[in-house]
Amino acid sequence: MELLYLLVWLWVFNSKSGTFNYLLGLIGVHGPSWLQDEKWALTAMIIMTLWGAGSGMIIFLAGLQGVPRIMYEAGQIDGVNRWQSLWNITLPIISPVILFQLILGVIQSFQVFTQAFVMTQGGPHYATQFYVFYLWQTGFEFYNMGYASAMAWLLLVIVMILTYIIMKVSKKYVHYEGGDGA
Repeated sequence: MELLYLLVWLWVFNSKSGTFNYLLGLIGVHGPSWLQDEKWALTAMIIMTLWGAGSGMIIFLAGLQGVPRIMYEAGQIDGVNRWQSLWNITLPIISPVILFQLILGVIQSFQVFTQAFVMTQGGPHYATQFYVFYLWQTGFEFYNMGYASAMAWLLLVIVMILTYIIMKVSKKYVHYEGGDGA
């Protein structure tokens, strides 16, 4: 399924017959060579990644459904406005969901491989040569498995350290239903 998704994006970013350049042409703008130009290749990858943010929205919507209506009603009785309701009711209650999404986002940001492999092969001029793609190249194109293994261990350690830091900082900002943090 992911390959089909990437093939659609290859078509969208095609410099001659792609959807983006067609739409830009309608307003009189000459579209760039998205995946062939080192100045635009990373921008194209970012646009493609932002499009996939919808899956995280499903988790946020589930978290929002877990906010009790009675909390908003109590806030209205106390005279809070919409912004106060957002900052003092909604965000604290869905803070575990925000933490979960943050940790997933950090981990996924270090695992960009398939997009670079299928769409640009790390180019042009190394513009989309992400760490995991370089790790794969080191192991399977350059046949340097020892170095690739060390790179993979380093990646694991970096992700673990970042996750640990996020979890430590989250104790101050994430509120759980019991209120005691357990």
